Amino acid sequence: KQWYQRRVRGEFYNDRTHAEKYFEEKHPDVAQFRKKIYDRQVIPVYKPGDVLLYRYDIWHRGTPVNVGHKRSVINIAWKKRDSFWHLTWNPAWSKWNYYGKVENVLIRLSPKQRALLGVPKPGHEYWNEDSIKWFGARYPGIDLGPYLQALK
Repeated sequence: KQWYQRRVRGEFYNDRTHAEKYFEEKHPDVAQFRKKIYDRQVIPVYKPGDVLLYRYDIWHRGTPVNVGHKRSVINIAWKKRDSFWHLTWNPAWSKWNYYGKVENVLIRLSPKQRALLGVPKPGHEYWNEDSIKWFGARYPGIDLGPYLQALK
């Protein structure tokens, strides 16, 4: 594999050419949707000292880091005080959540154990049908029963 490829629950590509080729071959409907997004994209031009602020619901993607160069990034996340489940990007478990190690542990934990890691307990106002559905999509194999039962 090339330097820009990593294994993350399947293939992960850090460049548009490889990513779009993957979607065209594996998920043509997604490829068509992504083409529409690219038609609307804005590519910012930065200079040293510039700051990019964006929301998590903004569709974004990385551009390749050229061999022999580096991209310095400081990731900071703000959250509401009562959003205890929102973790900032750091070298702790939230970062490793993208490499399969934490996912495999998280799906085997009880809701009480997950709550110790910042996952809202069943019955918390965070949970609704959509958030539970996406929780299951992000962590295949997780037992959603306690979260669904608490909605009743």
